Formats: sequence, C-alpha cells, structure tokens
Amino acid sequence: MSTPSFEAHKDLVEIRSTEPIAVEHMVAAGLRHLQGGRVKDARHIVKTSRAACYVMVDDFIDAVNSAPELDINLPQNADEWRAVNKGFRRRSFHDTMSGTVGALDGFFQRCNRPTMKETNNVVAYYSGHYESYGVNCLAAVKADLQFIYFGVISPGSTNDITSYTMASALRQIIDSLPLGLYFLGDAAFPLGEKLLTPFVGTHRHSNPYHDSFNFYLSQLRIRVEMAFGRMVNKFRILSGKVHGSLDRVPAIFNACARLHNFIIQSDGPCDEMTVGMNVSEEEMDLQIRPDNAAPLGMSYLPTIPNNSYVFEMEEGVSQTREEVANFLSDNLLRRPVHNILRRRRELATAEQQCALDDGWVFSQNGDGGVFAVGTEFILSPN
Repeated sequence: MSTPSFEAHKDLVEIRSTEPIAVEHMVAAGLRHLQGGRVKDARHIVKTSRAACYVMVDDFIDAVNSAPELDINLPQNADEWRAVNKGFRRRSFHDTMSGTVGALDGFFQRCNRPTMKETNNVVAYYSGHYESYGVNCLAAVKADLQFIYFGVISPGSTNDITSYTMASALRQIIDSLPLGLYFLGDAAFPLGEKLLTPFVGTHRHSNPYHDSFNFYLSQLRIRVEMAFGRMVNKFRILSGKVHGSLDRVPAIFNACARLHNFIIQSDGPCDEMTVGMNVSEEEMDLQIRPDNAAPLGMSYLPTIPNNSYVFEMEEGVSQTREEVANFLSDNLLRRPVHNILRRRRELATAEQQCALDDGWVFSQNGDGGVFAVGTEFILSPN
C-alpha cells in the first residue's frame, strides 16, 4: 500500500471511530469473517471493540438469512422447471439425461463438539470417518451451480439416505414431478422414477451400458459437487471447523449458500462461460481448489455413510433408468476413451496408496507402468 493510500485509509478509520457503525462496516466485517478472517482482525478495521464486532458479524449473518431477496427456492412453475431442465440438457452429451432438473448431494461441515445443553445426543454429531464433530447438509443445484434447495438436515454421523428421508419438503417436490423429469443423486440415495442413481455392484457389471449410464449421470451430477467446491473456495470459513454454538453453525452455513447464489446472479451464470469446458478446465476457471482432508481431490467433505452401509444392493427400481440405458445401447454410446484412461490412472493411484499403506513403495517405470519394491530393501542414506 502506498503512503498516500495508507494515510487516506488511516483517516477513514479515524472517522469511523467517532461515528456510529455504518451498514457498510457491518457488511465488511461479516464478509471478512465468512471468508475466513478473524473477528479480532476485523474489529481493527472498523475500530470497534471485539464484543461489538462479534455482534456486527451475527447481525450480518441474521440479516442475510432473513432477506427474502436471498431466499433459496425450488422452481415454482412449469416455466421455471423448463428453464432448469434446459440448463442441464445443454451440458448432457447427446442429450442423454434429457429429463434432469436437479443434482443432489450431501456435505459434511466440521464444527465444535456440542454441549449437553445444546443436544441430548452429542455422539450423533461425531463422524468416525472424518474424526470430527459436524453437521450434514443436503443440497440440490441447477446446472449453473446455484442452489435450489439447501438445508442443514441432520447430525454428522447421519448418511445421505437418512438425511433425504428427513427432508420431507424436498421429497414431496421430487415425488410430485411429472413423469420424465428427475433429480440425479449418487448411490447413497434411494433409486426411483424421479431420483436416478448409478448402477452398483453386480448390476453395474452385468451390462456394459450400465457403466455408460453411470458416466452420463456423473457428468451432470458433478454440478452439485462443483457448487459445494465453489462455495467453500469463496467462503473459507467452511474449509475448516466452524467455531461457535451449535445453533450458529446452520446460520453460517445457510448465509454462505445464500451469498453463493447472490454472487452467481450478480456476476452472471458461469454456465454460459464454461459450457464447452471439461470438468478439470471448469474447476480451474472457477478457481476451485482441492481440500487435503477430502477424498478424490474434492474441495469439500462429502457425506460419508457409516460402515454398515455398503453400496452393493440397490433400494428401489426405476424404469426411467432402464430406458436411458437402453437408449445408450441402441445408439452405441459408451463411456468416452479419455474418461476410461483417466479412471485407470485414478485406480492406479489408489492402488499405489493402498500399497503404501500396506508397507510397499510403488515406482513408475519407463513405460508408465508400476512395480513394487519391498520397503525392507530400501536403504537409508545413513
């Protein structure tokens, strides 16, 4: 910062210290907090006490969550559903998933350990997979990454299928969709005519076009993962543990989701700019960065089912899914070669990591293959 800029900033701060707190200061402090800044740093900017700055941040979050202009709503009429469907169809190869009107997934957000005063079942908030307390969110998005449903539904130990069961308003909307329109989810959700999920277990390998279906579904379902990634990248408070009382965690989470939509609406839909990009290029364009604690290079913590839930059996049936698989078969549409090669690389990386965990070291040879070397034969420099 140049000297004249510093002096001007200093004068502005001095003026703030003698005037009532303005709305602009409250917004600045609130946004700084949601973007990962500390309240005790923000208070120096607006020249208030720490207690007053905490009040400003809470007031800002409450104002965001109570503003009707920022409400997150599912489509309300046929024209709005048609517009959402059009966005997904533009991104679906060969218009395969032509009835898609939403992508659904869960999000685990770390938080402090709840107190006995806040809940009678503290252990329900503990995720053994992430070794952290937290809450589970369920969200659905449009193709342009805007949320059309967002709810902090359940404690951190809950899996997606249980959270979906608890989200009665969302289930009613999905169940009331006309035949031919549907949401997309991963294997954690119950299969149905209005909610399509991938083929798993023996069903996936019994027909090569079932694997093709999984690719075309994932191509659109990944929009919800990218929405989570963009939100976490913008509001860095979500990249770590959210501190505060248990009732403030959903408030902070919802405020971030509402502002996420507001930013997309203000900046224009990213759908227009990135429709010709692949996922990796789009994530780079949107500056979505992976989280070291997340699996598969994801930028957020997905909801992980408990150990008793294994995706080898499917719950429910779907004639719609079978029709899409038959369409792929009739038109000889298979998983693209570039995706098969990338999947092989991912599996090779996973095998390498598994071998490392078992006490083996993998090295790349000149042909791009791998060979194992027992760790007992590796000599230390000393």
